[in-house]
Amino acid sequence: MACDGEIAQEEIETIENMPYFKEMDLRQLLSSCVEQLKQEGSIFLKKYLDEVRKASLSELEECELTKIAIQTIEVDEAVEYNEIAFFKKIRKCLKASDDTLLAAIPNNDILDGQICREDYLQPDIVEDDDMSLWADTFTNLNISFQ
Repeated sequence: MACDGEIAQEEIETIENMPYFKEMDLRQLLSSCVEQLKQEGSIFLKKYLDEVRKASLSELEECELTKIAIQTIEVDEAVEYNEIAFFKKIRKCLKASDDTLLAAIPNNDILDGQICREDYLQPDIVEDDDMSLWADTFTNLNISFQ
């Protein structure tokens, strides 16, 4: 949600409305993550990817993670390469097949012609450990809650 350098209100609202996060102090968690992103930048992203890689997620949990990630990317109706590129890094941490994850990606008719579901699962043009795309992305990142 922050990989494009901004956090849209629609992204926050989407996450707040997901049942997985109802029991959390989501605003505090998001504010803390933004501060860490501003301080650590791509190191924070690498830590997140390591956590995903090491987690013992079931296939269903991997599908839910995929669904949440894609919904968050698409909710502001502006899909940018750096968001897709980060999802592709997440995808590399998952064990489920492309077909299984593809079934978890919701159809978004609003974005027809801009992106198709299969695009998220195509190989990326950057190396797996290259995080340079996000080098200066988070410096001015802010979050506001309405």
